[in-house]
Amino acid sequence: MKRIFLLSILSLLVISACKKVENNPSTVVTASFPKITFTSKYYSINVGGVRPTVLATAYDTFYKQSCKIVTIDSNVNTFVPGIYKATIYASNTYGFTTYASYYVAVTSVASTMDLSGKWIQAAGNDSTATIVTKLANGFYSSNNVDGVNIFLAPSLQVSDYFVVTSNTNILFNKGTTATLTYVALPGVSTMSYTSSTGSALIFSR
Repeated sequence: MKRIFLLSILSLLVISACKKVENNPSTVVTASFPKITFTSKYYSINVGGVRPTVLATAYDTFYKQSCKIVTIDSNVNTFVPGIYKATIYASNTYGFTTYASYYVAVTSVASTMDLSGKWIQAAGNDSTATIVTKLANGFYSSNNVDGVNIFLAPSLQVSDYFVVTSNTNILFNKGTTATLTYVALPGVSTMSYTSSTGSALIFSR
């Protein structure tokens, strides 16, 4: 009788253990990261203005879910002119996170200033030296910020971003500050700047 009673108790323990395992199954999760898509990665605000609302979406194609965009922009000083690189991230329900960067220009120039277009070296050289593209107010990209002749020394060209922080200053993404002089005359526009190393570059169009 005791032996039957003990067997019954052992059977109940085994059954309980089996149920406990069934109630806590392990889950295998496939690593998948959201893809962040920017509507724009380049923003411009006036000195003292409000940080921009980043236009971007995030979607995980494997789990078929949209993910919330979270902005990390604590390094953007809206009171100091310049170029700021900031970050956003998005996580799916399993915690897999994707980070991406965007850029904010803080400037005091008027929106009517536009340096975009083709520029040539003014010292008797009519070959295209640089192409400037306007990204936002006062915010530009260039295929050749150093102004090296595109045909004679293509390996020395430097692509970069720059911000016209005021009517007399340019700030490059690489950290080089320069003094800007921009003159627009009928039929002629010239741009010259002197970098912190003392070299002067002059362009016209």
